[in-house]
Amino acid sequence: MRPLAFLLIGCLALLAGLMPASAASDDLPALFGIRVSAAPLFPGPVATGDFDGDGLPDRVYLVKIAPASSSATLAADIVVNWKDFGTKPLGKHGEDLAIAIVQGNGKVKTLLTAYDGDGSSGFFSSPMWSETDPPISVAKRGSATFAEFRQQEKAIRNDVLVVGTDAGIDMALYWTGKGYALFAPDEEP
Repeated sequence: MRPLAFLLIGCLALLAGLMPASAASDDLPALFGIRVSAAPLFPGPVATGDFDGDGLPDRVYLVKIAPASSSATLAADIVVNWKDFGTKPLGKHGEDLAIAIVQGNGKVKTLLTAYDGDGSSGFFSSPMWSETDPPISVAKRGSATFAEFRQQEKAIRNDVLVVGTDAGIDMALYWTGKGYALFAPDEEP
């Protein structure tokens, strides 16, 4: 083998060792509790961004939440936010689809559910959420999309998770310093 090939292989091996742990999928049941697993269409992170501004990549997953039982529980340190997408607290109910965010340090773990009280996933029951390319993206701090959201919502400071809607209006899910909030702009699609 040529010396250049050895050099290239060595560089690739070095880079592979330096890849952040977030490049791999998290063990969702270990982090969130046995009730949470990756949604079947989305086994790994669907997006990464620095939502809390600590310089570490935060990972976003689409997950399934099983109904609560004596053997299926959520981890005690999970924050469940249902107010942005749902109309009722999740409680012991399950969800076919929800958003899970693991912040870079792994200490803050948030579930965003859309339980609407009738057993369906409400917001996430739209057909667009069953596509292999979900309506989620990241607006990095400093990007044009970030600037548009920031101009309308001054509380936005870091990368935002852009969440699409059936109406074609993108919303921004952003870190407030205490939890996640959803900004829905007043605009026509």
